[in-house]
Amino acid sequence: MPKAREVKSRIANISDIKQITKAMNAIAMAKVTSLKKKISNARPYYNSLTEKKRTLLRSSEEVKHPLLERNGSDVIGCLSLNSDRGLAGNYTIDINRSTRDFINSKDQTVTLFTVGDKGERYFRSWGQMEKSWVDFYTNPEFRHAEEIGSEMAERFSRGEMSELWVIYMKFYSDLKQELTIEKILPMAVEPKEGEEDIPSASASDEYLYEPEEEEILDKFLISAFYEKIYWILLNTKTSEHAIRRRAMRDATDNASELIDELTIAYNKARQQQITREIADIIGGAEALRGK
Repeated sequence: MPKAREVKSRIANISDIKQITKAMNAIAMAKVTSLKKKISNARPYYNSLTEKKRTLLRSSEEVKHPLLERNGSDVIGCLSLNSDRGLAGNYTIDINRSTRDFINSKDQTVTLFTVGDKGERYFRSWGQMEKSWVDFYTNPEFRHAEEIGSEMAERFSRGEMSELWVIYMKFYSDLKQELTIEKILPMAVEPKEGEEDIPSASASDEYLYEPEEEEILDKFLISAFYEKIYWILLNTKTSEHAIRRRAMRDATDNASELIDELTIAYNKARQQQITREIADIIGGAEALRGK
């Protein structure tokens, strides 16, 4: 059995770790709460914009726009959204592994764009990585989506890639996050949940455009694309903090259990030490009495 002093030192070290994980759990909880409010505020606009895009694309069969058409490039773009920080369970590992498997599954050349230090570090030696954003979206704002979206839209419009796929963690609740691989370029009609076939346009779907249909659709589709990127950023960052919160909560609970076990071991070791000391005293006293 280890000495009481060694056990006491371990208890002190684990108690320090517990304080850190408890604080990180509280921080992650606050960030999740804040980001959930952002998602809640962004959801009505995102849903409305998605519905309008669905209606416009269905009602305008002759819509022409660079973001809607697959070009002749034989290169596929992949945007991988990861974390700048660790201690988030398997979050970074799952996204990096899925990105790696996605690249290896494609016969075409894949150009990789990463967001987050964990993705940049993992893929920096890969020849496919074109650009990375590090320490970029700690607190996602629409300007972050505009910067990434403008880069992706410009490259796609120039014909540098025929498709753009995004790999991120979709947020459903504090207890449910889902790794998602989604194609966002060329833009297409997104069917509603449970909808299989896209119905044809009805008379109520017809619009009058002022000043010009092309100008309005161009601005609208660019805005819709940026909003899609922003929605993805919010989802993946909220998922990251939700997963980190669970990981820190579990670490805190494990530390508490370990401290309890070590406390019992310390009490036993201390009791044995006291017993030995008493035995030594009694033995010394008997020796003196015998003389």
